[in-house]
Amino acid sequence: MSHQNICALYARVSSPKQAKDCTIDSQIQALKERIVSDGGQLIDDMVFSDAGVSGATLIRPELERLRDAISIGAVDHLYIHSPDRLSRKYAHQALLMEEFASAGVVVNFLNHKVGTSPEEEMLLQMQGMFAEYERAKIIERHRRGKLHRARVGSVNVLSGAPYGYRYTRKQLDGKPAQYVIDLEQAKTVRQIFNWIGVDRLSIGAVCRRLGEANIPTKTGKSHWDRSVVWSMLQNPAYMGKAAFGKTKAGALMPRVRPQKHSAETPKKPHSTHRVQRKDWIEIPVPPIVSQPLYEAVQAQLDENRKRARVGERGAKHLLQGLTVCGHCHYAYYGKRVSPSTAKGKFQYAYYRCIGTDAYRFGGQRICDNSQVRTQTLDELVWAEVINALENPERLKKEYERRLNVLEKKEHERHDITALKQQKAQLKKGASRLIDSYASDVIDQQDFEPKIKQIKARITEIEEQIEQGDQSQSAQRELFLVINHLEEFAKTINVNLSTTDFITKRDTIRALVKRVEIYKEEVVVIFRIDPTPSHSVSSGPAIPGRFETPIESIR
Repeated sequence: MSHQNICALYARVSSPKQAKDCTIDSQIQALKERIVSDGGQLIDDMVFSDAGVSGATLIRPELERLRDAISIGAVDHLYIHSPDRLSRKYAHQALLMEEFASAGVVVNFLNHKVGTSPEEEMLLQMQGMFAEYERAKIIERHRRGKLHRARVGSVNVLSGAPYGYRYTRKQLDGKPAQYVIDLEQAKTVRQIFNWIGVDRLSIGAVCRRLGEANIPTKTGKSHWDRSVVWSMLQNPAYMGKAAFGKTKAGALMPRVRPQKHSAETPKKPHSTHRVQRKDWIEIPVPPIVSQPLYEAVQAQLDENRKRARVGERGAKHLLQGLTVCGHCHYAYYGKRVSPSTAKGKFQYAYYRCIGTDAYRFGGQRICDNSQVRTQTLDELVWAEVINALENPERLKKEYERRLNVLEKKEHERHDITALKQQKAQLKKGASRLIDSYASDVIDQQDFEPKIKQIKARITEIEEQIEQGDQSQSAQRELFLVINHLEEFAKTINVNLSTTDFITKRDTIRALVKRVEIYKEEVVVIFRIDPTPSHSVSSGPAIPGRFETPIESIR
């Protein structure tokens, strides 16, 4: 090997424990020794190591840096311990090996000779498939191992000790891992259960009492969120029966609208589902509250839920789940004016921004947006939905638009395919350009602007391909909505103004994506494209602190 050739090495371990045990250091040392024996040149900047990163993904910081270096021709020889250190997935191995080869990089594995014959290529591919198979076996063994440990009562399969307990690891003398009661926190747990089960307080009242008593949460925060208290009250560990397998990954559940700070299209292709209580695996732990008190709390929570559904304060709202603040992006929820505030007057219901509730954020509001009267907003939004459903011409145009989009989608698929082919050609061109530069056919002055131009074009094409892929999920949602339009038009009564509440709510949710409430206007975002944006001039202005009606619909 010529001393002019620049070498790089790549090492990877999957778990933080392996990284801590210096397993990755042994890989790097072995690779350095091999490079020296081959007469190669290694500089510090060419050592790429991903510690504690799974080999099942290509999104690894050091691998990304390595690929960038290879793309600009900065590497001649790459040393890796074994194919499974490069990737656990055969498809990823093949992709990376092809990418490295197209850039003129010679890949060397310590335990495997890389050749160019069909037999040697097949052997490498088989190694990749076996590595992927081995990973699947490890995952399955891990799952079955956790299941077995849960069935024999081991607490180390649980995610961590809840408030009121401390988790102690397995001891050297063989004493198993266990939950140990934290006496100070246990007092708070018993107090919370007594407030609900004996005093019959609401969860909101419990949160306020905890704040007034300056009792910190498990993470040291002064503010207790309702969801935290609710989860504690639902946890059977407090009566001595910790549960394993309460949730599982399953089919992606539809959402009325994305939650705050979440993407329109979920990053994970699955949702977390609750498992029936009879299928939980109970693990005995020291109890903090008695079983009768725990069951009394569950009965009280059920009663609170039923009361909320049928009581006046639990009134139904057409737009519940769709309304969102245009400023802080928290949801709006339906709420009636309390009798003491109304002072004998008619009690109106309002949509109110969660961000304006100081008690939810430790006594400090995070938003000053105004509340909106529910009746007026419901009527205005429903009027727009009626307008969409009562216009046969609009339905016809929407149906025709669906056909056009379907045809356009087919063209876009071909366009994306063409873009991918163009990207492959550019990469080949870049590889040839690098070869020309390495062979002194062209000088650095000619090479750098050309390779920069090619890389910029590749980046542009990759962005176009990504945009095309992201639009597919949105298109699928659009097709589902449009497919229901004609069904809505047929099944809903001719007199839409007298339609029952459930039908109204389901129809609105099918056609309206969300309702954004701002200080000066309310914007309705439709899932479909209605007629061009226009102002709603009919009807009174929105009461309360709003001075204008819905000013734009898009």
